[in-house]
Amino acid sequence: AVAPERTKASFYRTAAGAEIDLILEFGSKHGMWAVEIKRSLAPKVEKSFRSAIDDLNPTRVFIVYPGTDRYPKSKNIDVISVYDMAQEIKALSD
Repeated sequence: AVAPERTKASFYRTAAGAEIDLILEFGSKHGMWAVEIKRSLAPKVEKSFRSAIDDLNPTRVFIVYPGTDRYPKSKNIDVISVYDMAQEIKALSD
């Protein structure tokens, strides 16, 4: 397993349509991460995702996509590969 022991994984969706594909809760030390999963090599941030981020106020926000580059999408959202996402999570256990 890559995630630290006791990591809680869930999704977030409201009746109004705000949603996040994956919420990872690591506890007080690392907080909550929001992860959106996209198939596009040019992922876009949907309004429903931004709304959900505003609702939850996660510690970190990622868009995981099939590319290999890592880059900031906005001031608090990083676009990241699946491999790099796994490395980010694994680093919490090191």
